[in-house]
Amino acid sequence: MDSAAWLADDDPIVGVVDPDPDAIDPEADRDAVTAIDAALVDRDASIATGTVEEVLAAAPSMLVAIREAGLTAVARAEPDAPVLPIGPVPGVETVPVDAIEAGLGAVLDGDAVERDRPLLGVEREPGSTTSGSDRKRALFDVTLVTEEPARISEYSVRSRGESIAQFRADGVVVATPAGSYGYASAVDVPRLSAAVDAVGVAPIAPFVTATRRWVLPADDLALAVERDEGDVSLLADDRIVETISPGERVTVGVDGTLATLVVPESSL
Repeated sequence: MDSAAWLADDDPIVGVVDPDPDAIDPEADRDAVTAIDAALVDRDASIATGTVEEVLAAAPSMLVAIREAGLTAVARAEPDAPVLPIGPVPGVETVPVDAIEAGLGAVLDGDAVERDRPLLGVEREPGSTTSGSDRKRALFDVTLVTEEPARISEYSVRSRGESIAQFRADGVVVATPAGSYGYASAVDVPRLSAAVDAVGVAPIAPFVTATRRWVLPADDLALAVERDEGDVSLLADDRIVETISPGERVTVGVDGTLATLVVPESSL
């Protein structure tokens, strides 16, 4: 994970992605946007708000993303500008909601560090009989999971052409270092340092409880549905992107990075 000092433009444009209307506390997220606006009043900076697409069209110098939903939405859009995460996000350094003014001030004063975080790219294996698939990206995790609760399917994991495991379970998850601190930690994915170029892999509710968890290279990873007793969904972070058929593989590997802005605690 690379880090470097980040300096704002002379007249920076701060892009703020609209809060998720389905968030747990949408009113608090709207208050965060108000606080961001207020923090820029006395600064030589302008603000662009809206959907991810609308904000990126304004060519922002930096982006602000509120909570995990905002950060994953920005990551999927592959922005050129770095992102300042606001609010609690497991596995990622963020600015607390009650320190927005200080956090933004530190960024615009040149006290922040730009840190690259790996994105996972996932797609059906070339030669799949199912057409219309394209590559999706995830900041935290990629998951294959049986759609019907408590309905077991059989999955396999391969790394660099070598068979790692085959098991019956509700699903299987692949997590980045950041993702290993979130949902994936609930299924005992090993927690990974951000300095490690690897992913954590674990079954979800395995039929055999002694099934192992793995730390594997972050490239040339393949997951497959070996036997399907129900529909299996492919998720990239917090959204379903495909339905996977028996015998079909998906490939997973690092595919680019997302630059995030990290503010030292001493500046908050």
